[in-house]
Amino acid sequence: MVSTRFKVHAFAVLSLCLLVLRVEESLVKTKDKEQRYLQKRRLSRNRISNRTDEHLIAHLSNPNETISQELSTLAHSYCDGNDLVEYPLPDYGLCPPDSTLNVIHFFGGMTNAMKFIMLGALMSFEENRCFTISEENAHLNPGFLSGKSQTGALHGESESFVHHFFEEIGLPNDHEFVKEKLRTNNFKYRKWHEFFMDERLRRTQRHNYNFNTESYSHPKPNVNGIELKRDFLRHMWHLKPAYRDNTCGGLKGHNIFDTDYIAISIRRGDKTSEDFTYPRMSEYILRIEPLIPHVFKDGQQPKIFVATDDCGLMPTLREARPTWSFVSQCDSLREMQHGYDIQDIPKFNDEQREEHFKKFFIELYAMAFAKVFVGVSYTNVSWFAYMMRPNIDRSTFVLLDTAVDPSENDLDYW
Repeated sequence: MVSTRFKVHAFAVLSLCLLVLRVEESLVKTKDKEQRYLQKRRLSRNRISNRTDEHLIAHLSNPNETISQELSTLAHSYCDGNDLVEYPLPDYGLCPPDSTLNVIHFFGGMTNAMKFIMLGALMSFEENRCFTISEENAHLNPGFLSGKSQTGALHGESESFVHHFFEEIGLPNDHEFVKEKLRTNNFKYRKWHEFFMDERLRRTQRHNYNFNTESYSHPKPNVNGIELKRDFLRHMWHLKPAYRDNTCGGLKGHNIFDTDYIAISIRRGDKTSEDFTYPRMSEYILRIEPLIPHVFKDGQQPKIFVATDDCGLMPTLREARPTWSFVSQCDSLREMQHGYDIQDIPKFNDEQREEHFKKFFIELYAMAFAKVFVGVSYTNVSWFAYMMRPNIDRSTFVLLDTAVDPSENDLDYW
């Protein structure tokens, strides 16, 4: 016979097990909630390769269109060194001495990480807080592989990815304010889902803002979230002079400033693990072909800038349309690239790392300055390039994958 005491003990153990299962289920649900936006993107995309971009063609055919002029102005402003004059850095030190420090993680690849830093910075300004960037366990941090990537107070600017390539973003890790807040434990780690899962903090197009803080103010009242982010990114993100000069040299080498061209973005590599289906090269060709006579007039040879992490695709494109000029940074690499995988970055030596990101910066700006961009929505690179472009007609930014639900706004996911 089973004693009452044993029954009570067994019931208690069973109850504890059920509680643990509920907690684990709750954690899974939380994780699912944080990833739901990605799942939605994967399940709600269609590829339409033979669609005619009638609005874009009408826009390009308008004799009064000013796309080329606006893009040229942007390109020259950047490479003439006026970018920091026109879009100065925010003042990151304007917060009360007794305020809490926000610590924003550098998370994922560069364009993904910059998106979250941008959103975290805007949130910090609204909270009247200063922020610093933590590269703890960041794959792009040079110390990641050796286990010395930055933590909390971090280990000095020499190991920082952000500090190496970009003008200062946030307070530097060796700033006295940062060191004091870390020493007194008056800081708060801000996770990406805090300012991404909330549409208002994600700064979506459907929300308007009167953004007027001491550190940064948008010049227009009641501005929608997309334009707020576009303007702030121009202020926040600047290459250091050496990388800006290298980027401009690469752009001039492709005659980016002298001719109209179409840029295409082809993303491969680790996107396989995220269950995205890659467009075929024929889909790019078919989408571009109807635009050719409207971009390249008077018999001008079509010029296509190819930004890709898989340089092995270049022969396929050139064989498909031998009369088109396909230009790419792939042609000047020391080592051929066959698909970007963030897990490979920590294994790069200094030379490989420099070559990889110098190529990437040239590609970003070439996409931003193109008369027409053709790419896919499943990479942050496309949306980063969109934010870098001036506020010209949206139809010049073409995506091969489109939402099943026409009411879904792609921009609201960036």
